[in-house]
Amino acid sequence: MNIDDFYSLGYIKKPVKHQGEIIVFLDVDDPETYHNLNGFFIEMPTGLVPFFIEKINLRSNGDAVVKLEGIDSEDEALELKGRSLWIPLDALPKLSGNQFYFHEVIGWKVIDKSAGEIGVVKDILDNMTQPLFQIIHSSGVEILIPVHDDILERIDRSDNSIFIAAPDGLLDLFLPK
Repeated sequence: MNIDDFYSLGYIKKPVKHQGEIIVFLDVDDPETYHNLNGFFIEMPTGLVPFFIEKINLRSNGDAVVKLEGIDSEDEALELKGRSLWIPLDALPKLSGNQFYFHEVIGWKVIDKSAGEIGVVKDILDNMTQPLFQIIHSSGVEILIPVHDDILERIDRSDNSIFIAAPDGLLDLFLPK
């Protein structure tokens, strides 16, 4: 198994004090999407290990109380505390419209309403308050554009293209006239 074939779903926060249940944090936009999740992989020292879910109860704060098959005591659950949760990329719910997974758009063309094609998505920088498209222009210049609904016009999955309307002057910061 290659970790690049998996999506980071969240992590295990702590055990619940009965029957081995755990509280997990689902680091996703819409936790409700995962209410029927049958299982996930937990990152262990030996690699990713599959676990099946007996029951899952979502909370309003993005957490879920989960009962896993084979984890029947607080001590067993405590051994999982802090571990990362993963699901295979092909198990992710399909998105439509302007919704997308960050990993999905790597390599896609970015086309600005005024400037035309400005480059290709190299990465999405998500370690700050506002995620940014990291775009590489044909000249090699890096362009950073916020991933924001006000800028994103549409996604074309059939053409692997992202259409944006960059705020006036933003592209001028990166590209010479």
